[in-house]
Amino acid sequence: MKLHLVVMVVTVVATSGRSSISEFQGTNKSQFAISCPNDADIRPCECTVSLDGFSLDMDCSKVQDEDQLEAVFQADFPTSAFRRFTIHQNKQLRILRDGTFKLVTFEEIWITDGILEKIEDAALSNSASTARSLIFNINNISVFPFSTLNNFKELLSLDLRVNNLQGFPKLTSSTLQVLYLSHNPLGGLPVDAFAGTPSIIDLHLSNTEIPQILPGTLEALPNLRNVGLGNNHLKELAQNSVQCNSNTGLVDLGYNELRTVHPNAFPGLRSGWLYIHHNFITTLEEDVWRPTVEHDGYLDPYGNPLLCGCDIAWLLHNATLRDAVDKYTTCADGRRLIDLNPADYNHC
Repeated sequence: MKLHLVVMVVTVVATSGRSSISEFQGTNKSQFAISCPNDADIRPCECTVSLDGFSLDMDCSKVQDEDQLEAVFQADFPTSAFRRFTIHQNKQLRILRDGTFKLVTFEEIWITDGILEKIEDAALSNSASTARSLIFNINNISVFPFSTLNNFKELLSLDLRVNNLQGFPKLTSSTLQVLYLSHNPLGGLPVDAFAGTPSIIDLHLSNTEIPQILPGTLEALPNLRNVGLGNNHLKELAQNSVQCNSNTGLVDLGYNELRTVHPNAFPGLRSGWLYIHHNFITTLEEDVWRPTVEHDGYLDPYGNPLLCGCDIAWLLHNATLRDAVDKYTTCADGRRLIDLNPADYNHC
């Protein structure tokens, strides 16, 4: 049998039993070694050592089924702490079972572009103290252990876009900063959806069949930087619908069904980009949109059937504000907003 692949750094140290990279934190890494399992014992998976010699990655994209994946982790793992686990474009694995990874832990888990349908409740539990990124996009997942997220004390990013999650999940995580749930048939968005996730910075909910966003839904996210709500069924935005802050850089509401937007619908938005393109908005009232463009913000109303009546006079009479609106924006009759003559609106 082939000897273990061992990366020795500066000093050779005798070891016995299992070792974990986390055991070495706060010490001189140059005193320790990390080891991949025997190649033959983990086939068809592959273990690789990072260029700096301090991290291990495992790729199991070629596993044939759930049983084979579990068998891989029956092997002897001299080092139990890995950086990344990857399964990409696997068309056999449908369930990630409890206990699959045994004692092995990961900082990142990537299972993408496959047919995965279910992640059992304890399938990821051994990595609860180490996982920073859980990436499961482009699968067919309808069952995910959301109830265990609060156990993941280092989790920063959760990516479940392009799956089959139905109904908005109850989320609790004090550390989560990036959440992708786009392209899932979630339906309604509860007003307390983010009450348990106060650290979210980037929120992506495009194409999730959301019919409305209730005032106050985002108030629990004081650090919100980007929010994606495009390709939904939003028809109206009331006051305080999309609560922002001075750090909010992008609010995307493109490709909805918006007809009515009330004043102060985006409280706190300053110098950010606001996408409202491809909706059914016919007027750009000053009390609604001026707060966005007068603080170095950007407004993109392209693709709306704008009537271009007196409601836009305030915009045309101020070149600075007009330049903050997308230059390709047209009226319903095809005229470009930037080509309109301000003098034609002097009577307004």
